[in-house]
Amino acid sequence: MKFLKASRFVALASWLVASTAAQVAGPSSGAATEPVPPDKAKAYYHYSLGHLLQERGVLFNRPELLSQAIDELQLALQFDPASSFLSMELADLYAATGRWRNALQEVEDNVRRNPNDAAARRLLGRLYVRLLSGDRGATAPPELQQRAVQEFEQIVERNPTDAQSFLILAQLYRASDETAKAEETLKKALALEPDSSDASTQLAMLYMDVGDFHAAIDLLQRITATDDAPELIGTLGYAYEQIRDYQAAATAYSRALERDPENPAYRKGLAQNLLYSRNYDRALEEYQTAARANPRDAESFMRISQIHRAQGKFDMARDSLTQAAEIAPDNLEIQFNFVLLDEMEGKLDDAIERIKQVLVASAKPGPNSYTSQEKSNRGIFLEKLGALYLDTHDYTAAEQTFEQMKDLGGDTAVRGQVRLIETYQENREYDKALAASAEALQQDPQNRELATARASLLASTGDAEGAVQVLQPMLTGGSGDRDLWLALSQIHLRARQFDQAHEATAKAEALSNTEDEKAYIHFLYGSIWERQKDFDRAEEQFRKALELNPDSAMTLNYLGYMFADQGVRLDEAVDLIQRALEMEPNSGAYLDSLGWAYYKQNRFDLAREYLQKAIDRIPTDPTIRAHLGDVYFKSGQTTQAVNEWKRALQEWQGLPKSDIDEEEVAKIEQKLREAGAL
Repeated sequence: MKFLKASRFVALASWLVASTAAQVAGPSSGAATEPVPPDKAKAYYHYSLGHLLQERGVLFNRPELLSQAIDELQLALQFDPASSFLSMELADLYAATGRWRNALQEVEDNVRRNPNDAAARRLLGRLYVRLLSGDRGATAPPELQQRAVQEFEQIVERNPTDAQSFLILAQLYRASDETAKAEETLKKALALEPDSSDASTQLAMLYMDVGDFHAAIDLLQRITATDDAPELIGTLGYAYEQIRDYQAAATAYSRALERDPENPAYRKGLAQNLLYSRNYDRALEEYQTAARANPRDAESFMRISQIHRAQGKFDMARDSLTQAAEIAPDNLEIQFNFVLLDEMEGKLDDAIERIKQVLVASAKPGPNSYTSQEKSNRGIFLEKLGALYLDTHDYTAAEQTFEQMKDLGGDTAVRGQVRLIETYQENREYDKALAASAEALQQDPQNRELATARASLLASTGDAEGAVQVLQPMLTGGSGDRDLWLALSQIHLRARQFDQAHEATAKAEALSNTEDEKAYIHFLYGSIWERQKDFDRAEEQFRKALELNPDSAMTLNYLGYMFADQGVRLDEAVDLIQRALEMEPNSGAYLDSLGWAYYKQNRFDLAREYLQKAIDRIPTDPTIRAHLGDVYFKSGQTTQAVNEWKRALQEWQGLPKSDIDEEEVAKIEQKLREAGAL
């Protein structure tokens, strides 16, 4: 938006203050219908007045002044209808006030009157792209897409050396999902302007549109070796982020920020990828810098809260999140972060009530009323509510919530179906889970997520062979097979088929690229060796996992529990498990691990305290019940011990045969016999 110097409008400003609202707004009523004779002086007068109204409207955030500015520019254009400049100014103002279709009509008319006006053509292109991208594009009439493409095909035919018009045409092809034409057109733009960072960026984005992030990275790496344009380097950072190479992404954003230190997008990109790579201290510094630069930046305060939450500093996390909410009280992402914080602090009832409020605030009349992004967000909110119901063992409410996800369609519906199957399984409704998974997979037989859910369910009921038969046909030999190999590894591990588990893990390892992916592979190897009772090899793999991801709560807990269960290095076991609990303080599994480590140290009061907390979180877990029984027995409370051991046996008997640890069951039965209770 252009602004004219105030000194040019001293007289106009005095007139504006003295005039009435009717005088300011009055000319527009007749302007739209009554022809007026051309008069450039009057046109300039109304243009000047319109510009002053525009400046004041922006300065004082008064939309009514912007509407009056439009009236004045409309009148100015009637006094000089051939003026391309006035037409462009009016179109700019339409666009600035969100009247995109008015802007489009104005510029289309201008381009027809002045086909060689490059500025008008470019504005027309920007408007087309704006109207045809994202959610607007989803609701745009097909004829608008066709008109836009045809218009710019004619423009590049008349102006075959105008690289900018080729670039706009490529964007229109992208918006119309004509990928091949978009790529061809971008290459023509690059042939005309080989150093065009815009064209290179668009070509890289095109590759990313089709999911070929590695091609985008290769292109951008070649270009940025000789062209240090920050927008190119920033796009490279974004591409790395999409393949979850967060360290490389942070490096790229840092380079872009060095070249354009005032660009908040690059600082946010750097901070976000430092956060993703768990470099919390540096991420915190960058977000704090962003917040100082813009104290009204709610997002930065929200990210600062996320960092504090990840570090277990819950009071500081809540303070920062409260600052964000004060700036943007209606922001749903901020409210959702309150839900996550409540959950981390174990305030599950508060979390449930808050996520319900978020769902009410974002509700629309029916599933078809939501944009694609709104559907995605609503799916996330519903999934979290369902998970909270599961945590509080309200299975009926969880089922009802996941059913609502299915109504939203697409990937959200698939996730809802998977979570529904998992809910049946957790509630030990195995027949219901098997029927639901079979029906879902029959309706969508190529869906890997549904196939994995059914395979996991079959494995849990002892049908490892059937589980493998579900997943093997899904394997394609490509990079997308990693998750399937991981699922197969877990299936074989559950069935104690250790050689096959190692083989499947090795297949997944070959497809693992990021540090997080490699860390999980080491964790999985460690789990397999631990189940084989090769504790030295298990420890070696867990240590490798922690080298890559020192903040992995599940690895810290598993290694600590392994030490505790063997009765070795108990001080280190306690330290490892406490570190896991700092990140997930309400995990029933981790609370059990710490209680068991304290038991091994003969610290029975602490052991009982943490095991009781674990049972409060997972009351049906037989291992925790058995552990608590052991603590009671060592404390001389035999009656309570027997009650817990019997409850443990009862819980074991309620599990599928493949999940029953016969060795643990035998130990409990022996304890009951020795206590005269069996």
